[in-house]
This record gives sequence, C-alpha cells and structure tokens, in this order.
Amino acid sequence: MSKSKENILLCARNVFLQEGFSHFSMRKVASCAGMSATALYRHYTNKEELLFQVLLRGYRIFSQYLEKVNDDQDPLVCLEESVMAYLKFALAEKPYYEMMFMTNDQMTGLDKLNIDGAAETRHSFELLQQRVQRAIDTKQMVSDDSYIASFGLWAFAHGQTSLFLSGRTEVSRKKFVEVYRDLMKAHIHRM
Repeated sequence: MSKSKENILLCARNVFLQEGFSHFSMRKVASCAGMSATALYRHYTNKEELLFQVLLRGYRIFSQYLEKVNDDQDPLVCLEESVMAYLKFALAEKPYYEMMFMTNDQMTGLDKLNIDGAAETRHSFELLQQRVQRAIDTKQMVSDDSYIASFGLWAFAHGQTSLFLSGRTEVSRKKFVEVYRDLMKAHIHRM
C-alpha cells in the first residue's frame, strides 16, 4: 500500500471516530491527509467506499494478530493465547477496534464489507472456530458445537474489552489485562 493511501485510511479512521458518520466528509479526510478533496476522490469514489477500505484494513490487521498464535500447541493454551491476541489488537489498535466492533455497522460500511470483504470478516471468526473445534475433538472442551462455543468466547472477550476501552472499569490497564487473562482462562477451561 502506498504511503499516501495509508495516510488517507488513517485520517479517515480518525475523522470517523472524532466526528461520527453524520459529520464525516471527504473534505475533512482530505484536509487531514494534506491533499485536496479532488485528489482524494481519485483514490476513493465516495465516503462509503473509503470507510469500507478502512474497515477492510482493520480486519486484515486483526487477522495478523490472531495468526501469530501457534496452532501446534495444546488446544486450550492456543485458545488462551487467541483471546490474548484479541485483547492485544484492541489495546494496540483501539481506533480500528472501535470502528469494527463498537460502532453502528450501517454507518461504517460494514454492510458492504459483509458482501465485498466477506473473506476478511469471516477469517478471524473461522480461525477461532477451528481452534475451538480442535479442543472439542481432543475432548478438552465439553461443548459439542464449535460455532456456539466460539461465539460465546468472542462475546465474553468483547464484553470485557469494550467495557475497558469505553472507560467503564475502574482499574488500570495492567490490572485489567491480569483480570481479563484470569477470567478468560477460567471461562475456556469451563467450556
């Protein structure tokens, strides 16, 4: 990706989070990126396409975090590391996390992402589901439905992470990571 396109995507992400969809404009993104709105339209046809590209980039980065987990280790340890990778992504890439998981999907182009970027959106969940299935197959997990178990695991991780990122917890980042790790580990071993 060219440096100018990278800069445009970062500006679009930041403008969206600061202004919301109703005040998001190509002109504001162009100003942030240090270019004219006309030049921006040479890269992206409209704001929906631009936001779609921002989300697509976010999902690709998210997948990279999850793919770093070693699938050759014990299935439960792999799941523990997977949920920690989820948290690392959320903490390191908070603006992407907020756009992807904490905003109204009709406002951000997620509907288009579900059609045109379906592989990217599904990849991270499918990776989690494959890891859960391994735990089921090795009889380390009581659940017999990898989809339901994966969805529940993701929801549990997302709930804690969203509460922390939105400032609704009264603990330090370090303490939150410790509590999250302990809660997720206990949850995984009870599934």
